[in-house]
Amino acid sequence: MPLNDEHTTDFMKSVLGEEQVSPDKLKPLRVIKQLASIAQDPRNIGKFIIRKTTKDVMHKEGSLHVLGVYRFLNEHYGREWWDWEPETIWASLEKDHRAEGTPDEIKNMVMALQTILNTFAPFEHWHIFEKVSHAFNQNHVDFGTLQPTELDEVAFTLFILNQIRPNTEYDSEVLQYIAACANMSGMVFLPEDMFPGVQKHLDDMTFEHHLRDDTKKVWEGGALPPEDQILLRHQVEIQIARLKDIQEYLNSEIK
Repeated sequence: MPLNDEHTTDFMKSVLGEEQVSPDKLKPLRVIKQLASIAQDPRNIGKFIIRKTTKDVMHKEGSLHVLGVYRFLNEHYGREWWDWEPETIWASLEKDHRAEGTPDEIKNMVMALQTILNTFAPFEHWHIFEKVSHAFNQNHVDFGTLQPTELDEVAFTLFILNQIRPNTEYDSEVLQYIAACANMSGMVFLPEDMFPGVQKHLDDMTFEHHLRDDTKKVWEGGALPPEDQILLRHQVEIQIARLKDIQEYLNSEIK
C-alpha cells in the first residue's frame, strides 16, 4: 500500500507544520452538519459538498455523515477518486453537479478520507489521528497547533476508521494520545467497545483503579456505590454521565 500518494501531500504537509495557517482561520469552529434533509436524502450530499456555507448555518443540526460523503464519492467515481489530486475532486464535483465552491471543512474531510484509504498514518501517528478526527467531526483543523480532541469525537473517529479500515491496529502512541485526552477530561474508564485498547494506557495515567472499577460495574449494569460512600458515589455518577454524553453523540452521528 502506498504511503505517500500525491493526493495526501497537502494534508500531510499541513499536519507536519510545513504550511502556514492564515490568521482568519485560527478561531476554532465546530462546523455544520447543516440540515437534517441533507442526511436523510443522499441525493443532496453532492450538492452540499460543493455549496458555499456561511457562519449563519455553522451549527450541529442534522448530520452530513462522513460515511455518506465516502459512499457518495465511491458511487459516482468508484475507487478512482482515492488517488485523485484534491483539485481534480473539486473540479469533478463542480462540473458534474453544476455548482461552485467547496467549504474548507468538506475539503479537509475528503482529504482525511484519502489519507486513511491510502496510508496507515492515522493509525500510527497521534498528530495525524488528531487532525483526521477534527476533519471527520467537521471542526476547524488548525494544523499549526495542538488541538486535544473531545472524547465524543474520538469515539466517532474510531467508529469511522473501523468502518473503512476494519481490524487495523493502532500504534501505542495513538492510544496514549486518546488516553491523554481522557485524562485531561477527568475520565478514568473508557468502554472497550467505544475505545478499543485505550484503557490500559489510561490506567498508567490515572491510577484511580477503585473509581475505575466501580464506574465499569455501573456502566455494565451494576449498582452505584452505597449511600455511605457519598464521595465515591458522586464521582461515579459524574463518570457515567460523561460516558452517556459520549454514547449519545456517537449514536446521533451513526444513526
